[in-house]
Amino acid sequence: PKENLTVGIGADAVIVTINEGFWTMEGLARSINHQIATAIETGSPDLLGLSASVVEGEIRLTYEKPATAADTLSTNIVITNANATTLGFVNGSYSGFVNGVKDQDYTEWGFSQFIDTVANTVIPSATPILISVSDGVYSITITLMTTMGVADITDADMRSFKLFQASVNDTLGSVAVRIDQHGGAMAFTSLHVGKFHDSTNAYTSLVSINMADANQAVFMQSVFGVKEGTAKGFGDANFRLHIIDNSPQFHIGADQGQSMGISMSNMSAEALGVANIDMTTVKGASAALGRINKAIDLVSAERSKMGAFQNRLEFAINNLRSTHSNLTASESRIRDADIALEMIEFPRNQIISQSGTAMLAQANMVPQGVLQLLQ
Repeated sequence: PKENLTVGIGADAVIVTINEGFWTMEGLARSINHQIATAIETGSPDLLGLSASVVEGEIRLTYEKPATAADTLSTNIVITNANATTLGFVNGSYSGFVNGVKDQDYTEWGFSQFIDTVANTVIPSATPILISVSDGVYSITITLMTTMGVADITDADMRSFKLFQASVNDTLGSVAVRIDQHGGAMAFTSLHVGKFHDSTNAYTSLVSINMADANQAVFMQSVFGVKEGTAKGFGDANFRLHIIDNSPQFHIGADQGQSMGISMSNMSAEALGVANIDMTTVKGASAALGRINKAIDLVSAERSKMGAFQNRLEFAINNLRSTHSNLTASESRIRDADIALEMIEFPRNQIISQSGTAMLAQANMVPQGVLQLLQ
């Protein structure tokens, strides 16, 4: 959502407006600094020295009092009218600097479309960055982004990778290439596994990437690390896989590290190789029987593995139940021992208290005896 806040120094203030959309943190700092500079130029000199930057992933507003400022000028940053929590700024007065604490629910992975057109005169703003993607047979051109320049500095500068991926992968279906996110990188992956793309049968999968022109090629390599070229695969052994352990982890003991992971292979018909079997010919039926037997063996092995997991979990459950019972019994014995000790201490303390009371009574009778003797 759109966010406004008023930032003041001394007698001057600027209304900072963050327009709705996807922003990079650097883009936010750039927009805020532009609005501060505009306010200074239009008659708010006390704001000179106020700036925004990105520190440890958060927006920081900092004020450094310039030498030309009056000695009586306050150095406090005053924030008012903060009407949203996206940036995490709270109304108040802050000395020197103040950090926003962004709402993690509003974070998104993406890439900036901003180009400093002052420093980079080769690619102007509003330029579509085009990438030609090919699988060796077909090719298609996709638009990575449309560049933004200084004139667009107050507009959201980030393109959401999630939205980009959804739109582009639909388009890339015709060339059997998929775009994925791996950590902080963007990967192009061929979907042609085990399929040849040329008459020489020299390779099984291919991804080729080319830019619209030489300037865009230099830009993509320097900014995104994407270099023009072709990557080929020679059989399954040459595919680089990005594997993430998604198996559930169970803590099955009382100590650190006593855990067990459970994983199950893909048991779909496609994964077992029986999704497309041909039973219409003798040769096809014979091949199908081999596939079915192999699928049965795979399913049996997976069931055996699941049984082993179940046995381990049942053993762990029984062991934990026994441990829990022993701990409960130990706690009960400790409580009984504590009660017995207190029951011993209680009569002792009661005797001491009664003895003290008797001694005090005797001491009080001494003055009365003296008075009786005087009478």
